[in-house]
Amino acid sequence: MIRKVDMYQCVCDRCGKPFEDDFHGFAAWTDEESAECVAMENGWETIGGNHYCPDCYEYDEETDSFIVKQDKKEKGE
Repeated sequence: MIRKVDMYQCVCDRCGKPFEDDFHGFAAWTDEESAECVAMENGWETIGGNHYCPDCYEYDEETDSFIVKQDKKEKGE
């Protein structure tokens, strides 16, 4: 039997990339907490209530906090 089930992914709020656990081969979890927890354990960050992959945030030494990277067009470049 094949059954449709609802699953959860942690998705980057900047680039839209979903977290995938390469070690275990998982791309979705049965509950929101697990999806978020595993992503955070693998380098993702929650900033301002949103989730960001390692490509989309950086550490700001001046404020001792993580900040979301700006797109070039947002910087005026």
